[in-house]
Amino acid sequence: MSAAEKIIRTLDRHLEGPARIRLMGGAAMILGYGLSRATEDVDLLADDREIEALIEEANLGAALERTNAELAPEGLYLSHIWGPEQQILTPEWRSSCRRLALVLDRLQLEVLGPLDMILSKACRADDGDLADIRHLITHERLPRETVARAFERANVPEVFQEVLSDNRDRILRLFPN
Repeated sequence: MSAAEKIIRTLDRHLEGPARIRLMGGAAMILGYGLSRATEDVDLLADDREIEALIEEANLGAALERTNAELAPEGLYLSHIWGPEQQILTPEWRSSCRRLALVLDRLQLEVLGPLDMILSKACRADDGDLADIRHLITHERLPRETVARAFERANVPEVFQEVLSDNRDRILRLFPN
């Protein structure tokens, strides 16, 4: 079992009701796109309304605390819950999410669609992100033009406006000429 799956299964055990969460980052790459790599954390994407429902229906806050306390000795944790306004995403990011078939008691899992995974990794675009993006390009057989159009249509938070052009160019250079 991967560290990402262990974190998710631990969270599932600590939730007090049904919950639907959306993965991004390394955990999404491992569980949703078959990438074999290490990660010690799980990042989630949810809007304010979804977070409120998770807190009210599944006691998410307490479940996160218990999950992180249980996994701390192993160096594993559930780290960030990002809002969509904090990420570079396509306008249709919600409808492009993919449901994961992982069978759990309380959780239903989704991962961002491949274009939104690439865009979200454009926020930083470090060597690890670029390796993940290379995997997505190959695994999903994404044409350069499709990725370039996604960048043109993306909702970009102001904090990333300055770095987006350079990071987009780095990502588009991953495609063969």
